[in-house]
Amino acid sequence: MQQQNRHIDSQDPKQVQPSLLEVESTVDLAKERLPAIGAIAPWFGSARLLGPAVGKLLAGANWVGIPFAGSLAEIPHIRARTIVVNDLHKGVITLARIVSDERLGPKLYRRLRRHALHPDDLSESQGICREMEQRVDGDQPLDEETTLRWAEHMFVASWLARSGSAGTKTEFDAKLALRWSAGGGDSAVRFQNAIRSINAWRRSLRLATFSSMDVFEFLAKCKDHQQHAIYCDQPFPGGPGAKYKYHFTKEQTEKLSQELLRFNHTRVVSRFYDHPIVRDLYPRTYWTWHHFSGRKQTNESAPEVLLVRNWSNT
Repeated sequence: MQQQNRHIDSQDPKQVQPSLLEVESTVDLAKERLPAIGAIAPWFGSARLLGPAVGKLLAGANWVGIPFAGSLAEIPHIRARTIVVNDLHKGVITLARIVSDERLGPKLYRRLRRHALHPDDLSESQGICREMEQRVDGDQPLDEETTLRWAEHMFVASWLARSGSAGTKTEFDAKLALRWSAGGGDSAVRFQNAIRSINAWRRSLRLATFSSMDVFEFLAKCKDHQQHAIYCDQPFPGGPGAKYKYHFTKEQTEKLSQELLRFNHTRVVSRFYDHPIVRDLYPRTYWTWHHFSGRKQTNESAPEVLLVRNWSNT
C-alpha cells in the first residue's frame, strides 16, 4: 500500500486528464428531452452536474448496474439498453418505481399538484415516510395504493424540506424551506418545477429495473462481460459521509475497492472527492483518473474525480 502511495504522489499533475465537463459542459435539455430538474430527490451530496460526464464514460455499454442510486441524477444521461438501479433507501427506490410506471406515474403527478408549500404538508409526509420505513423493515408486503402513497409523500418530504436533506439520518426531521427574502431561488417554484419534471423522469426511467439490496450482494450478481458497466457513487466514510442514513465505513470502502478489481471486462466508473484514502485504494496502476472542480454540500469548492477501469472493454 505504501508503494502505491509513492506511485500516486509522484504523478506529474500535468499528466492528469482534464475534466470531461470542461470538454462538454452544456446539454440541450429540449433536444435530449431530459428532466429540467436534474435529480429525482434533492439528495445529500448529489452529483447533478456530473451526469453528462458519467454518461460519456458509460457510452457503449448495453447493460449498466448502479448499486448506489441516491438522487438518480446520472440516469438520464445513460444510454444503455438495460439499467439496474439499486439502493438500500427503499423510499427513493419506491419513488423511482412509481415515477417510471406508465399508469401510476401520471397518478402521482396529479396527487402532487394538490400539495401546497406548508409546514403541515411537510410534517404529514415525513410522518408517513417514517411509518412506511417501519412497515418495510418488517417485510410487510405493500399493496399498490400504499406504494403510490409512499412515493407521493417521499417526494413531498424531499422537495418541501431544505435542499440536501434527502438521504440523511435526519431527512424526515428537516424544516420547511421558507424564503424570507428575494435572494436566491424560490422554494415554491422549485417544488412546482420538480413536479413538472416527473413526465421527463418517466421517459428516463422507463428502461430501468429496481432493487434494494446490499452493495456486495448486488455486485456478486453482476456479470463480468464486455459491454457491461457499473457506476459506483458510494457514501464516503467519515466526515460528512457519516450523515447518510445508509453510511459506509472505512472497512466497507476498502472491501468495495477490492471487489471492483475482480471485474476484468466490465467497465467500472467510480465517483469520489480527491482524498488520500481514495488515492491509496484506487491507484493509477489500475484506474484512470479524471479530475474536475466540484462543490461540497456546504458549497465549498472541492476537487472531485471520476475513476475508470476497463475503459476499452465496450
